[in-house]
Amino acid sequence: MKPVRISDHALKRILRYGLTEEDVLEAVRNPDGIVMGHGGRKIAHKLKNDRVLRIVYEEDQAITIVTVYPARTRRYVGR
Repeated sequence: MKPVRISDHALKRILRYGLTEEDVLEAVRNPDGIVMGHGGRKIAHKLKNDRVLRIVYEEDQAITIVTVYPARTRRYVGR
């Protein structure tokens, strides 16, 4: 597995939404789905309770997590 780096912005979002770094790492390592984002970024989806945790990241020799946020499941699941 590639090394994972969490940006300062993503760390702030983790705290803001009451998540843990383990939640985020699990979502990136074992996502329920991955979609392509803007500029070649990827977005990992992980279902968590009644929400979908979205992890925006860049991938090359390492994975850099850019931002993290929970979203309504109905908005992103099944698209």
